Amino acid sequence: MNLAPRNIIILLTLFLLGLNNAVGQDAKQVLKSDIEKVLPLVEIVKAEYNATTSKLIVFESKAGKDAYLNNYETYVKKKYFDKILELNIRQGKLLLLLIHRELGKTTFQLIKTHLSHQRARFWQAIAALLGANLKKEYSKAKYPEIERELTNFATQAAYLQTECIHH
Repeated sequence: MNLAPRNIIILLTLFLLGLNNAVGQDAKQVLKSDIEKVLPLVEIVKAEYNATTSKLIVFESKAGKDAYLNNYETYVKKKYFDKILELNIRQGKLLLLLIHRELGKTTFQLIKTHLSHQRARFWQAIAALLGANLKKEYSKAKYPEIERELTNFATQAAYLQTECIHH
Protein backbone atom coordinates (compact mmCIF):
# COMPACT_ATOMS: atom_id res chain seq x y z
CA MET A 1 0.00 0.00 0.00
CA ASN A 2 1.31 3.43 -0.92
CA LEU A 3 1.63 5.55 2.24
CA ALA A 4 1.88 8.93 0.53
CA PRO A 5 0.60 11.83 2.67
CA ARG A 6 -2.82 11.72 1.00
CA ASN A 7 -3.19 7.99 1.72
CA ILE A 8 -2.13 8.55 5.32
CA ILE A 9 -4.90 11.15 5.67
CA ILE A 10 -7.40 8.70 4.17
CA LEU A 11 -6.27 5.98 6.58
CA LEU A 12 -6.48 8.36 9.54
CA THR A 13 -9.98 9.37 8.48
CA LEU A 14 -10.99 5.72 8.27
CA PHE A 15 -9.48 4.99 11.68
CA LEU A 16 -11.20 8.02 13.23
CA LEU A 17 -14.46 6.62 11.96
CA GLY A 18 -13.57 3.24 13.38
CA LEU A 19 -13.08 1.82 9.92
CA ASN A 20 -9.86 -0.01 10.69
CA ASN A 21 -10.80 -3.17 8.80
CA ALA A 22 -9.89 -1.30 5.62
CA VAL A 23 -6.18 -1.89 6.31
CA GLY A 24 -4.67 -3.93 3.51
CA GLN A 25 -7.20 -2.57 1.04
CA ASP A 26 -7.09 0.64 -0.87
CA ALA A 27 -8.55 2.96 1.76
CA LYS A 28 -9.78 5.46 -0.78
CA GLN A 29 -11.63 2.74 -2.68
CA VAL A 30 -13.21 1.45 0.54
CA LEU A 31 -14.42 4.94 1.40
CA LYS A 32 -15.72 5.50 -2.13
CA SER A 33 -17.57 2.18 -2.10
CA ASP A 34 -19.08 2.92 1.32
CA ILE A 35 -20.24 6.35 0.20
CA GLU A 36 -21.84 4.86 -2.92
CA LYS A 37 -23.74 2.38 -0.74
CA VAL A 38 -24.76 4.84 1.98
CA LEU A 39 -25.57 7.97 -0.05
CA PRO A 40 -28.89 6.68 -1.44
CA LEU A 41 -29.98 5.96 2.14
CA VAL A 42 -28.97 9.46 3.21
CA GLU A 43 -31.12 10.86 0.40
CA ILE A 44 -34.04 8.71 1.57
CA VAL A 45 -33.60 9.94 5.16
CA LYS A 46 -33.48 13.54 3.93
CA ALA A 47 -36.63 13.15 1.82
CA GLU A 48 -38.50 11.33 4.60
CA TYR A 49 -37.41 13.93 7.15
CA ASN A 50 -38.60 16.81 4.96
CA ALA A 51 -41.92 15.09 4.23
CA THR A 52 -42.51 14.26 7.88
CA THR A 53 -41.58 17.73 9.08
CA SER A 54 -44.04 19.31 6.66
CA LYS A 55 -46.79 16.88 7.72
CA LEU A 56 -46.24 17.54 11.42
CA ILE A 57 -47.09 21.21 10.90
CA VAL A 58 -50.76 20.38 10.25
CA PHE A 59 -51.26 18.69 13.62
CA GLU A 60 -52.50 21.05 16.29
CA SER A 61 -52.34 18.65 19.21
CA LYS A 62 -49.45 16.74 20.70
CA ALA A 63 -51.61 13.62 20.68
CA GLY A 64 -52.13 13.95 16.93
CA LYS A 65 -48.41 14.39 16.31
CA ASP A 66 -47.57 11.45 18.58
CA ALA A 67 -50.08 9.18 16.82
CA TYR A 68 -48.71 10.20 13.43
CA LEU A 69 -45.09 9.61 14.54
CA ASN A 70 -45.93 6.19 16.00
CA ASN A 71 -47.57 5.13 12.73
CA TYR A 72 -44.69 6.64 10.78
CA GLU A 73 -42.14 4.74 12.87
CA THR A 74 -43.90 1.46 12.01
CA TYR A 75 -43.88 2.41 8.32
CA VAL A 76 -40.17 3.26 8.39
CA LYS A 77 -39.26 0.00 10.11
CA LYS A 78 -41.21 -2.05 7.56
CA LYS A 79 -39.87 -0.16 4.56
CA TYR A 80 -36.21 0.49 5.44
CA PHE A 81 -35.07 -1.75 8.30
CA ASP A 82 -33.81 -4.51 5.98
CA LYS A 83 -31.76 -1.97 4.01
CA ILE A 84 -30.12 -0.76 7.21
CA LEU A 85 -29.31 -4.31 8.25
CA GLU A 86 -27.41 -4.77 4.97
CA LEU A 87 -24.86 -2.18 6.12
CA ASN A 88 -21.74 -3.19 7.96
CA ILE A 89 -20.76 -1.27 11.10
CA ARG A 90 -18.35 0.98 9.18
CA GLN A 91 -21.10 1.92 6.71
CA GLY A 92 -23.57 2.47 9.55
CA LYS A 93 -21.20 4.93 11.20
CA LEU A 94 -20.78 6.72 7.90
CA LEU A 95 -24.56 6.89 7.51
CA LEU A 96 -24.88 8.55 10.92
CA LEU A 97 -22.27 11.16 10.00
CA LEU A 98 -23.81 11.91 6.62
CA ILE A 99 -27.28 12.29 8.14
CA HIS A 100 -25.83 15.02 10.34
CA ARG A 101 -24.10 16.56 7.31
CA GLU A 102 -27.35 16.69 5.32
CA LEU A 103 -29.83 17.64 8.04
CA GLY A 104 -27.65 19.59 10.46
CA LYS A 105 -28.93 17.40 13.29
CA THR A 106 -27.45 14.27 14.77
CA THR A 107 -29.46 11.07 14.73
CA PHE A 108 -29.71 11.34 18.52
CA GLN A 109 -31.26 14.83 18.17
CA LEU A 110 -33.73 13.59 15.56
CA ILE A 111 -34.88 10.66 17.69
CA LYS A 112 -35.08 12.83 20.81
CA THR A 113 -37.08 15.54 19.05
CA HIS A 114 -39.51 13.30 17.19
CA LEU A 115 -39.87 10.32 19.51
CA SER A 116 -38.50 10.82 23.02
CA HIS A 117 -35.36 11.36 25.03
CA GLN A 118 -35.76 7.88 26.51
CA ARG A 119 -35.81 6.27 23.06
CA ALA A 120 -32.85 8.35 21.93
CA ARG A 121 -30.88 7.12 24.95
CA PHE A 122 -31.93 3.53 24.21
CA TRP A 123 -30.73 3.71 20.59
CA GLN A 124 -27.56 5.48 21.69
CA ALA A 125 -26.84 2.54 24.02
CA ILE A 126 -27.41 0.07 21.17
CA ALA A 127 -25.14 2.11 18.90
CA ALA A 128 -22.46 2.22 21.61
CA LEU A 129 -22.47 -1.58 21.75
CA LEU A 130 -21.51 -1.49 18.07
CA GLY A 131 -18.89 1.20 18.58
CA ALA A 132 -21.06 3.92 17.05
CA ASN A 133 -22.28 7.23 18.44
CA LEU A 134 -25.61 8.80 17.47
CA LYS A 135 -24.35 12.14 18.81
CA LYS A 136 -21.30 12.30 16.52
CA GLU A 137 -21.24 15.42 14.38
CA TYR A 138 -19.92 15.83 10.85
CA SER A 139 -17.68 18.68 9.83
CA LYS A 140 -15.87 19.22 6.54
CA ALA A 141 -12.69 20.10 8.41
CA LYS A 142 -12.76 16.93 10.50
CA TYR A 143 -13.47 14.61 7.56
CA PRO A 144 -11.81 16.13 4.46
CA GLU A 145 -11.49 12.81 2.65
CA ILE A 146 -15.19 12.09 3.02
CA GLU A 147 -15.95 15.58 1.77
CA ARG A 148 -13.62 15.10 -1.20
CA GLU A 149 -15.28 11.82 -2.14
CA LEU A 150 -18.75 13.35 -1.79
CA THR A 151 -17.68 16.22 -4.04
CA ASN A 152 -16.28 13.77 -6.60
CA PHE A 153 -19.49 11.75 -6.45
CA ALA A 154 -21.63 14.87 -6.98
CA THR A 155 -19.44 16.02 -9.86
CA GLN A 156 -19.68 12.64 -11.58
CA ALA A 157 -23.44 12.53 -11.09
CA ALA A 158 -23.84 16.03 -12.55
CA TYR A 159 -21.67 15.08 -15.53
CA LEU A 160 -23.69 11.92 -16.19
CA GLN A 161 -26.92 13.86 -15.92
CA THR A 162 -25.64 16.42 -18.44
CA GLU A 163 -24.59 13.64 -20.79
CA CYS A 164 -28.02 12.01 -20.59
CA ILE A 165 -29.72 15.31 -21.40
CA HIS A 166 -27.53 15.91 -24.47
CA HIS A 167 -28.06 12.40 -25.91
